[in-house]
Amino acid sequence: MKTIVIRVDEKIYEELEKKAKAEGFLTVSEYIYSLTLRTLGQQIEKESEVQKKVQLSLDKIIAILERRLQDKLNPFTSKIDDLGKRIADIIERIENLEQKIADIENQLSSTIRREREKKEEKVTPKKTAIDILKEQKVMFERDIASRIKDRDSFFAKLQKSGAIIVEAKDERIAIENTFWSEFVKKLENITTTNEDEIKKILDPIEYRLFSKLRESAIIVYDATLKKWVVYL
Repeated sequence: MKTIVIRVDEKIYEELEKKAKAEGFLTVSEYIYSLTLRTLGQQIEKESEVQKKVQLSLDKIIAILERRLQDKLNPFTSKIDDLGKRIADIIERIENLEQKIADIENQLSSTIRREREKKEEKVTPKKTAIDILKEQKVMFERDIASRIKDRDSFFAKLQKSGAIIVEAKDERIAIENTFWSEFVKKLENITTTNEDEIKKILDPIEYRLFSKLRESAIIVYDATLKKWVVYL
């Protein structure tokens, strides 16, 4: 603890001694010590009050500055919000336009495709009966009965176009000329009546024709010649 020495004249000391006794202090030193503490306490309080006042002033200044800054920024914020809304509206319109363009492109593509198909239909000639026969090689009357009413005219046209028409049992058979020639050549090389062996030599269409002609006695196996003979 530090010691402070104060030098005063007799009159001041006597005055201090009176005041010390009046306030209940035993010595002048205690009285001066008390005065010092009180003085320091008041100063601290004053400093604290000053700090509070300074802080309040700063808070007010900051609040004023914030309000002024906000007032300055508000017009720009409003403009930014408005600009954002406009941009969103433009984006929405662009998306709608893109969708409309896509729809138009799809419609245009469909229209072009239909027009092309129509042109192809016009350009591509319709297949005739003989064209179909050339593709199928053989036509059995029972297969076309539900689709062709006037079958007499149909087979007559095929015959005029060079097709072989066979009057088989229960139905007529139209055979493409080249196919018939190759079929007859194959028959000449078949020397067996074994069904499994015959199926190995003939394809499904040829075997169906063979079976029908055999059933109709148009193809007969000659045991002497050991081969199949066509009676047409």
